[in-house]
Parts: sequence; C-alpha cells; structure tokens
Amino acid sequence: MTSSKYTTTFLVRLFRSLDTLVALHYSTNYLSSLVRFSTVSKQVLNLNQEVLCTIKSIYPESYEIARAGDDITIDVFCENPADRTEERAQLLQKIEERQQIFRSKLEEWIANRCPITFTLESEQKHQTSPKKIAKIVKPKNSRTKYEFHEKQLLSDLPLLERIKLKQASKKMNIPRNNKQEALDSKMVPIYNVIYEQSPKFDSSKTVSLSVTRLQQLVRDSMTLPVSESDVRKVLHQLAEKLGLRLTVIGETQVLRIPKLNRNEDLAKLGSCQVELVD
Repeated sequence: MTSSKYTTTFLVRLFRSLDTLVALHYSTNYLSSLVRFSTVSKQVLNLNQEVLCTIKSIYPESYEIARAGDDITIDVFCENPADRTEERAQLLQKIEERQQIFRSKLEEWIANRCPITFTLESEQKHQTSPKKIAKIVKPKNSRTKYEFHEKQLLSDLPLLERIKLKQASKKMNIPRNNKQEALDSKMVPIYNVIYEQSPKFDSSKTVSLSVTRLQQLVRDSMTLPVSESDVRKVLHQLAEKLGLRLTVIGETQVLRIPKLNRNEDLAKLGSCQVELVD
C-alpha cells in the first residue's frame, strides 16, 4: 500500500492526538505501565492498526510497537533501554518538536510515494468489525413527552385531578434527586484519587492527567462499581468547585492538577454538600 490512501491533514491530526495521549500517560507516576492500543484506539478517532503501522513507517523513531497477546503495546522509541524511564517522562515536553519531525517525514514519505514498511508480527486472523454508531432512540416516557401531556391534561382536568398529576410529577423527580445525591457521595473518594496524583512539594508544578486516565484510576480505586459517565460528571463538578483547570489538547480532555490543600478543599466540598441538602 502506498502513501496515497491518507491525506496529510488526517495523518498530522491523528499523530498529534495519539502522541498527546501517550505523552500524558507516561508523564504520570505510572512509568512502568505500557500504553495499550485497545485503550487509545477508543479515544483517538479513526485510529486502527493499519494507521498505526503507517505512522511507524513514516516516523520509525516515534514509538516502539509490539504485539502483547490480543493487544498492542505502544512505548517510546529508545536506543538505550537504560534511558527509557527518562525518555517517557520527557515525552510531554517534546510534543511540538515531534510534531514538526512527523510533518517533515510525512512530506518526504508522500513525495516519494513510499509504501507501509512496518508490520505487526503474529497478525490476528479475526479482526473486529468497525464500531457502528448506534441509533439514538428516544424513550417512550421521555420527560419532554410527559411535560407535553401534563400541560395538555392540566388545562382540561378538574382541580383534584390536577393535584394528583402534580404529585406524580414530583415523584418522577425523586430518582433525579437520588442520582445527584449518589454523585455527591462520590466527590470525596474521587477527590482523594486526584489528590494522590497532585504534586506534594513544588507549588509551581502541575500534573496533567487525561480525564480518561482519571476515570480508570477512580474505577480501580473504588470498592463499589462506578460508571465512567458518573466519574466524568463528578470530575467536572470538582473542577468547578475547586477551581481546577480542564483543558483540551488535540481531542483529549485534560485535568491540570496543581499542589492541593486537602483541608481547604474538603471544607469546600463539605459546605457544597450541606448547601445541596438544605
């Protein structure tokens, strides 16, 4: 296969998104944990094994890629294994430099109509089919439909029936209140996970973690099951209450974690929960 299959814009965008995720992963304290293709492919749009091999063919020094059972590991390219930990830690600082190198190599690769030279060993015989976008089906008892019928009935029914309908409406709100209470109960445990990742001594330093990585850390640390959706909602609420920065790098949402004052933060979270109860 030649370079004509993919456009320059597509490959540049995809490499930047992938490189950002890999760099964020290796910039944390988890330097011994390898990046898995099964994880990043869910976060980078249109990333598949063929594109990964294309990137490696264009920029051989970008990553070390290898099969690991049914998965693929993505590590920093390093000629001396003794320097690997340091290379991983510095990857986030080299994103712009690596982007320029990739652009330069890509232009040369396309101009020369080079083939894809890198292949993964032990190619799996059965490939998973592309993910289909599920059709969004509106629930039959959606809130919008209920409100429409409620207004229509209220205008025609006698007072007693209207009172009954309003009581039914209040009961429908109870699950929503319970849901918010459930989210509130997860705030402190999830804050504890964020606190563990924060710098402890240098107040000028910040730690950058992708929201996806934080979701994984939270789910690993909590004894009771918690959905990714709930974790994301609580992270956004914590960022708002504590003034933490949520930014977007490429296609990845990143939480900037400064040195935290645990006592002050817990006091803020406690007062917020009291206000919600009142």
